[in-house]
Amino acid sequence: MLHFNLQEPVELVWFGEFISPERDWKHLTRQLYEYELMIVTEGTLCIADEHEEYEVRAGEYLIMSPTRFQHGTKVCRCRFYWLHFRCPALPASLSLPALGRYCDEGAVHALAARLFDAERIEHRGVRSRYLATALLLELYHAETAHAERAQNAQQALCAHIKSFVEWHRFSPVLVSDIARELGYHEKYLSAVFRTTEGITLKRYLIQERLKEAKRLLLDTNYTVAEVAYYLNFQSPHNFSRFFKQEAGCTPCEYRANPPRAEETEQAQ
Repeated sequence: MLHFNLQEPVELVWFGEFISPERDWKHLTRQLYEYELMIVTEGTLCIADEHEEYEVRAGEYLIMSPTRFQHGTKVCRCRFYWLHFRCPALPASLSLPALGRYCDEGAVHALAARLFDAERIEHRGVRSRYLATALLLELYHAETAHAERAQNAQQALCAHIKSFVEWHRFSPVLVSDIARELGYHEKYLSAVFRTTEGITLKRYLIQERLKEAKRLLLDTNYTVAEVAYYLNFQSPHNFSRFFKQEAGCTPCEYRANPPRAEETEQAQ
């Protein structure tokens, strides 16, 4: 992640658009003295520094930090806007990944066209500097919107998981059951749930089953054996062992000494 202080506009060095020749073009090798932003609009740009290689496809951008060894990695065909700029790195008022995606191609082209016009009128002028800064801000807002959409999608997925668990609260639900029902890989489903909810999916399933067991013990007159039956345990013994392990007491002890309301709230 790269951090820039945009309390003032960036210092524009150079701006332009590059279209690779028909054949045998590879990015030149040079030392890069400032940041370079490359916004690829067609094809794939194959480029690297002394630390990492990148393949930047249409719809993606790359910001390279100053480096002693910027170079092309292989022959490629592409079209991209390039912007060389200087900007204080800290304190950060804007953060961007070195390699990211942009969503609004029209907005990028419009800003680039305005920046070309500003450069023709006054090279590296105030208007050019603010338009170059606006280009960075456009990429930042695209990244933010993408992250928000991803977060909303993950929250919606977790809501589906919880709904499935609720509807199957009397069954010994497994992560594999949920994954098969919702059409996701088990590891992906578990990772999303843990990131969003702060608890592993396996632990959530155990807690929900325990919560339902406690409800049946306190709100019904079912025997322990009947509660075990409703929750689809193999035997009352298995249910009692599960309950003791998770609640710290037997089902009978829990029913005889139910927790006070404030203790229940704290546990929830």
